[in-house]
Amino acid sequence: MRRPHGIVGCCVILLVAALPAYSARAAVASSALVVNTTSGAVAGILYGSEKEWRGVPYAAPPVGGLRWRPPAPVTPWSGVRDATVFAPPCIQLDFISGGTLGSEDCLYLNVFAPSNATATSRLAVLVHLHPGSNSGYHAYRDAAAFTARGVIVVTVGYRLGVFGFVGHAALTAEGGGSSGEYGLLDQLAALRWVRDNIASFGGDPSRVTLFGSSAGSFDTAALMASPLSQGLITRAAVQGDVQWGLTGAGNTISDAEQIGLQVSQHVGCESAASVLACLRATPAADLVEAAGPLDIVPWIGGAVLPKSPLELVRERRTVPLLVGFDREEEAALQGNPLDSPYPADKWVKDTNALVGPDLGVQARSLYPPSAYDSLLWSYITMRTDAVRGCPTRRLANAVQAPVYRYLYTHVYENDPFFAQFRASHILEDPLLWGSDIFGFGHIFTPAEQLLSQKMADYWTNFAKTGNPNGPGLATWPAYNPNGEPTLTLDDQVGVATNYHDQQCALLDTIPFLYPAPWAQGFGRGLASVPPGFLEGHARAFPSSG
Repeated sequence: MRRPHGIVGCCVILLVAALPAYSARAAVASSALVVNTTSGAVAGILYGSEKEWRGVPYAAPPVGGLRWRPPAPVTPWSGVRDATVFAPPCIQLDFISGGTLGSEDCLYLNVFAPSNATATSRLAVLVHLHPGSNSGYHAYRDAAAFTARGVIVVTVGYRLGVFGFVGHAALTAEGGGSSGEYGLLDQLAALRWVRDNIASFGGDPSRVTLFGSSAGSFDTAALMASPLSQGLITRAAVQGDVQWGLTGAGNTISDAEQIGLQVSQHVGCESAASVLACLRATPAADLVEAAGPLDIVPWIGGAVLPKSPLELVRERRTVPLLVGFDREEEAALQGNPLDSPYPADKWVKDTNALVGPDLGVQARSLYPPSAYDSLLWSYITMRTDAVRGCPTRRLANAVQAPVYRYLYTHVYENDPFFAQFRASHILEDPLLWGSDIFGFGHIFTPAEQLLSQKMADYWTNFAKTGNPNGPGLATWPAYNPNGEPTLTLDDQVGVATNYHDQQCALLDTIPFLYPAPWAQGFGRGLASVPPGFLEGHARAFPSSG
């Protein structure tokens, strides 16, 4: 089987058919794994050293009249509900077989606990939001690296794409001024479920850390900033965010409405007597296919985010934050083949297209090719800073609470395919989770195993105490705008200061990157898929989130 071509991480997200096989651990059902929730009892399974409760409903199925409405309460059940099978992913495009996969009935979560956890354990809780551009993938299904460190993990399925993040003017009117926030409202409902139920599984509802990578990080930052999350999370960990998500540039509810308008026109509902009745009667698969590949970050101007995340975190003290990004994040996303000639005129054209021609000369002077091995890596680093690095730094500087900042710099070892992307988008996530969660096939070297252990230690320490430091770990200094101490995650963990502060001083002045990040054949609404994105050895999903 071949590796994905040209794009990695959530640009080539491995979908449900590519789940790793967990045959190394035996699954055992037991009556001792019955837990009472506010909706009824659930029976879990012992899987290796983990207790697992799979496919637990946290909201009513968002189908029929509940499509494009805030999540409704679960209907309580009698008896004991089986919670030994993972729920299907939320409905999404199937890029390998065509059509769609998954189900519109998908508001379920999974709880993973150490085998010795009891209702009196009061363990710290990690709630994870999965990657996939808010239009693909599914809740993670293996949390052994974290539960082995004495924490509970909850992974959440939430409405995606056209059902979770697409608006329409009629929906905005129906929703009192907001649409396209259904996926975020699902995530908030899951957090309320955690608050009300996690103690029964051995968790501490006063120590809940929300975290995620890629789209999961966009949503985590949005919920951390949102007034609606107060009292639901204690800390947040963000693995990169993007400029338009944090600033709201070109990313408002009205933009969400435009995508919905396109979808409505495509399925023939815009001329119906009742647009919403027509849309709610349209088969789910037709709507997903009409929307096409979507790349969406939370919209600004609605109930969840009345203002941009940067504005909101400046207005009040938020929860403590662990935050960072991958040094060459955009290597797999920027569209230029890494092994093809990249002449100077192309470098000038691409950098001008990114920052605008008026700032091109100044920006290029801050990224001399001699410092980045080549013209192409100069551009990739500039693009990474502009799209993710500098906005993430702005978030760290804006948060009025303790912050711990990292820079992931590790290049995969003994693996020429992934090594060519250097420290690119989402390549840190398998190390953090201690497993091949995407089915990439990369085998950790001994040094990578050690780095993986350190990363899991840092994240779980942060979840437990709000401070990532602990025995046997290199000291991670608290971040401050003076010196900007930043932990570098690599075979040798270190500390950098003032990383690219001069570059960010310029890039932070750009209100909107050129061209729109979702342009050039992929991203939002009815978009085409760039050539080569869909090739690979498993189901693939093209996006930048």
